[in-house]
Amino acid sequence: MKKIIIAVLLTSLIWSCKTSSEETPGFNINGTVTGFQDSIIFLKKREAGKWVTIDSAVVKNDTFTVKGRIEQPEMCYLLNEKENFLVPLYLENSTITIIADVKNPENVKITGSKAQDEFDSYNKEVKTYNDKLKDLYQQYSDAQKKGDNALTEKIDSSYSAVDKEKTEFTKGYIGSHNKSIVIPYILYRELSYTAGIDELDSLLSLIDTSLSVSPYYKILNERIQILKNVAVGKKAPVFTLNDTTGNPVSSAQFQGKYLLIDFWASWCRPCRVENPNNVKLYADYKDKGFEILGVSLDNDRNAWVKAIKNDNLTWTQVSDLKGWNSSAGKLYGINSIPHTVLIDKNGIITANNLRADELRAKLSELLD
Repeated sequence: MKKIIIAVLLTSLIWSCKTSSEETPGFNINGTVTGFQDSIIFLKKREAGKWVTIDSAVVKNDTFTVKGRIEQPEMCYLLNEKENFLVPLYLENSTITIIADVKNPENVKITGSKAQDEFDSYNKEVKTYNDKLKDLYQQYSDAQKKGDNALTEKIDSSYSAVDKEKTEFTKGYIGSHNKSIVIPYILYRELSYTAGIDELDSLLSLIDTSLSVSPYYKILNERIQILKNVAVGKKAPVFTLNDTTGNPVSSAQFQGKYLLIDFWASWCRPCRVENPNNVKLYADYKDKGFEILGVSLDNDRNAWVKAIKNDNLTWTQVSDLKGWNSSAGKLYGINSIPHTVLIDKNGIITANNLRADELRAKLSELLD
């Protein structure tokens, strides 16, 4: 990999405005939002799952201006909760014009950002897949309300097929546009939640090293390292969290048994559907050297405790009640739930994300 100084220089050549000054000019957003009541609009970004305010401006007579400077182009948002208004913007240091309508926020015209232009190009090409997925999701929801299980299974199969097509298209797009500043973000947004370690590592390696200064490139690289640390065959990272009574519980205290770490939450519908399977597994194998440690990604203690009681979860439950910022969740690279990690008697990870029949078959192989 090239030295970081080379990457910085290359990125500067591509994205910095030409100027006689040594300091890179910042961004200047000039917006017109029809129907916007005189109010404040915020420029924000997502960081570690939380909103971070970059700046704000008063909207007067449907117009506003926001100025500032960012280190690297990244995805930001112009929003006002009162007006239910949110516009994604791939922000860079340039003069950017935005024309929008409060009543139709999806119909937005953004000019002046090369990064936004490149992101729009990807969205235009992937729109066919997204439209199909949106339609199938609605069909699935309607079939669920009617209780038509056969139809929901058929729609679910169609959804998976289209989603796979979209994934393959995105992989190809990443390879053929590997010097575009938005590609690390596209890889992060579209595939980092589903791709395995090897695939994610391979896709990241396709991206030109000049983009290693992108915040999303760094996030992806960090995620790959975390996933490598919790891969099958690795020593399971140890963590300590409080149980429902406030007493600390260490994952290390279960060594000598096969331990299933079950990441879940009371608000997670698929998790709650999976809980009865875990209840049966625990009843069948708890006397054969098997334990479960539930790690909740809840924020609300009352909801967490109520779900434990309602679902009859009799094994140890822990949480720091930080939601997606759970320290154990971050340690294991959890970005979707339910998620399970099966650890052997010596504290070595033996399987990741097994559920239902697959998990039962694995336990039968190990303990029967």
